[in-house]
Amino acid sequence: STCAKGKPEWNPVHEPKRVIIIYSLDHPLYKEIILKLCAFMRAKCGTDVTLDLLDSAWLSTIGRIQWLDVQRERISKSSDKVLILCSPGVHAKWKAMCGEHKVRLKEDERSPTGDMLTPALSLIIPDFVHASSFHKYMVAYFDDVCSEDDVPAPFNVVVKYKLMKHFEELYFRILDVEKHEPGRIKCIEGIRENDYFSCPSGRGLQDAIEAFKNFQLKNPNWFEMELLDKDDEEEETIWKSTFPTDVNCSSVAECYQLIEEQKAHTFVNRI
Repeated sequence: STCAKGKPEWNPVHEPKRVIIIYSLDHPLYKEIILKLCAFMRAKCGTDVTLDLLDSAWLSTIGRIQWLDVQRERISKSSDKVLILCSPGVHAKWKAMCGEHKVRLKEDERSPTGDMLTPALSLIIPDFVHASSFHKYMVAYFDDVCSEDDVPAPFNVVVKYKLMKHFEELYFRILDVEKHEPGRIKCIEGIRENDYFSCPSGRGLQDAIEAFKNFQLKNPNWFEMELLDKDDEEEETIWKSTFPTDVNCSSVAECYQLIEEQKAHTFVNRI
């Protein structure tokens, strides 16, 4: 939604909010979108964004599982939010966690930390099933390069934001502020779909989205091109040693069942 002409803009004065972004490294051009989104949220919105790509020194020191656990602990004791950016890789890795064939992406192999999404989902899902935690989790996707079909089934119980169309609504969620009040609709200058690109960081984000969109038009099977061959025995051993026995398909399936039960008792306004 946008403000009517002549209506005053709402300029929030607030303490910086902190958001951790969870995503899949689907492609180098998609990684660029993630980095540009982070830059936009920091520069334009004043949001304290936590991103594994920008915390590689500490992450490599303590390990990815410990790093994610620290983030989870911090989120549980604060008003911090988790932004889950869905993409084909997120959907494929979720299905792999539920028993389908494992997914290995080229960009994960290039990354020093490897696949961060799978352990992140393993830590998130048990907390996500509690209705009291819904407000901490935000699910979104870039509809120019991804689709609603990329959203894993458990996240269908929450609002799904299309970016950049719904970025303003998403930002109000981050602020814990209602956009709509009796007789008033708040709007924030420079972060809506029709003007987010008016600042340097927003323009960089727009360019990154356009670059990946154009690449997809020329390469419709781009995601299949990013998949590596089936894991060999050595890599299977690495997988099992990376993820402890308490993080397995059965626990995920149990969480999913709880989510389905929760859905029957939870009313969610959808965008």
